[in-house]
Amino acid sequence: MAFQTWQVGLDIQNGQLCALGIQRRRNGWQLRHWWQHALPQDTLTHGLLQRPQAVIALLQRWRRQLPYRISLRVGFPPQLVLQRHIDLPPVQLRESERSSYITAAARRFFPIELEKLALDYRQPAGGASQFCVTAARREALQNWLGCLEQARLTPQVMELTPSALFALSQTLSLDPAVTLIHRLADHWLWFTPQRAGQRWGWCSREEATDFSALRNRHFAQETAFYYSAVEQDALPDGARWLNPLDAIPLKQAPLPVNPGALSLAAGLALRPEDS
Repeated sequence: MAFQTWQVGLDIQNGQLCALGIQRRRNGWQLRHWWQHALPQDTLTHGLLQRPQAVIALLQRWRRQLPYRISLRVGFPPQLVLQRHIDLPPVQLRESERSSYITAAARRFFPIELEKLALDYRQPAGGASQFCVTAARREALQNWLGCLEQARLTPQVMELTPSALFALSQTLSLDPAVTLIHRLADHWLWFTPQRAGQRWGWCSREEATDFSALRNRHFAQETAFYYSAVEQDALPDGARWLNPLDAIPLKQAPLPVNPGALSLAAGLALRPEDS
């Protein structure tokens, strides 16, 4: 049954909405659906939906194009979260004890009342000595979930948009020394697998107006990049195109003119299931 379920990534940004659906086959992933639709440039303010009714109406029409059973993964703006790395306890804890430990640590580290936050944490991988704890205001999360619910959409995962670039890097087996950068209408996203600690980031287009300014400000030590953009763009010096459709071996026309616009939607769709 799992092989019959489409994995669908949904990316909502200022300027446009992108969605992509894939299905697992014996020979790899098959592209089953892609969709783009223009949105106003003020659809989001600091990551919050400002015109939910217009977005809801659009999503309701889109939902009718999809099968009843889907695994929906929705991009969540990094502007709305705080992240901290918390040291592992000195002894092995059961799941309930681990949750209590992380909650107690979060009360010390986050500058907002814990009752107003939704918390998530990732198990350390590869012998890492810290948990990565993510916090978002419950009100902001409900802003997104309420919109999706009215469109009859139930996300299996709300994932930070930069993590979609990580999923692409893993699926494409890219060199871990290469940084992935995605340009949106009003901000930049990146994922740097080779960095210790915080491997993802974002900044506004006001802070870095072009790739050269972004590189000077945030990537003085990096030399190799994969690059995609929401609009057709000139390839910056020192970068290679990031084509998310290269991660999907089974596909047929019509395909998007600018596949890079679907980088986040594709990465969300390709995101592995949580174990």
